[in-house]
Amino acid sequence: MVCRTLHSLLAAAVLQQASSWTPPMRKRTQIAPRHALTVEQDARWPGWQESVDPAAKLLYMPFLETQLQILDKIGAVERPDAVRPDLRLGVKPRRSDDDAKGAARVGSRVFEVPGTFRRVRMTYFDGGQALQVFNSLWYPTFDRPDAPLLGVDLLRFGPKKFLCIVDAQPPQGRAHATHDTSLLDAIKRKYPALEGEVSSRYYDDNRFFSKQMLYGRFADDGEKLVEEALLPAFGAYVEAYVDVVARCGTSGKDARPFHADYDAFNAERDPAHE
Repeated sequence: MVCRTLHSLLAAAVLQQASSWTPPMRKRTQIAPRHALTVEQDARWPGWQESVDPAAKLLYMPFLETQLQILDKIGAVERPDAVRPDLRLGVKPRRSDDDAKGAARVGSRVFEVPGTFRRVRMTYFDGGQALQVFNSLWYPTFDRPDAPLLGVDLLRFGPKKFLCIVDAQPPQGRAHATHDTSLLDAIKRKYPALEGEVSSRYYDDNRFFSKQMLYGRFADDGEKLVEEALLPAFGAYVEAYVDVVARCGTSGKDARPFHADYDAFNAERDPAHE
């Protein structure tokens, strides 16, 4: 994703800081591949029941859980050792038992769906009341050159600032998109609150954005909109996206150059990219 708002830059800085925290385990043991829901309660992974600040809500955890359910349904296999080292579990402890200010944690999970998705990465950043972030990126297999990637950026800054993006992004740029968008178009029309306009003031380049993007910037009523509009829209969008990728089919054309261009473009804009 390519957000250039001050908020995204703040998120980038916090994620960068989180990457330097020491994981609670001295050594990561080799872990065999597992299906999507088998480690849901594992403390090493995002799937936490409570924020580092008990007064805060893990606002986007239902989105992670929704994505896990979809992954499990389509036969995803977890690849723990494929998590980038700087996005593995990191924890910044509370100052004291009664002072959660500054406490935070970050964790990621990576999956693949054999034959369809070569990599699905999800990252959750829990910064208590100051910051909540859910970020995810889906890569189709290289033999699906027309299949879009799925980018998810859901951010909350303090009590009244929300930025939410869910987008099936054509790897060759939207000028060359060839996949069927009818399912995604229908979902966007159903949720007017997510039809926001992306301003060039905040986004320096929109070449990989699609016209089917779900986009919302919320204020006072943001939490309600996230729970009542964004969450059902997200579930429907991801389900439709999986169907879109399946319909794209495979070909002898290699998507590696397109994915490489996409990665190069986003690497300097998203601290959790890939």
